[in-house]
Amino acid sequence: AVTSATAGSNPTAATDSTTTYAVTTNQTGQKITGAIIMAIPSGTQLQITLGAPSGASRSGAVNLSTTATNLVTSISTVAQSGNAIGYSFAAAAAAGEISATSRTVTLTLTAGP
Repeated sequence: AVTSATAGSNPTAATDSTTTYAVTTNQTGQKITGAIIMAIPSGTQLQITLGAPSGASRSGAVNLSTTATNLVTSISTVAQSGNAIGYSFAAAAAAGEISATSRTVTLTLTAGP
């Protein structure tokens, strides 16, 4: 939860980097996309950063929305666990007080350019 702020500034972002994911594929040219099912409140931002498995490329911190976005590309023939997932949730002061809610993040492995 975003719980602290300095007067005159936006609140400090809440972060979490305690989760990991595993990926296994015998295909080449795969990618991982990410999306959330329901939009987040106005004035807020939910970012995700995925560590890339060997030989793949990661997109860095990406703002999640209801539209799938590339997170990791160029995945080819790999079986690797322990890939890092990082989340950051930030709110602008103008967002006001927002009730605590949760969002489901969907990660999809699919053919990609």
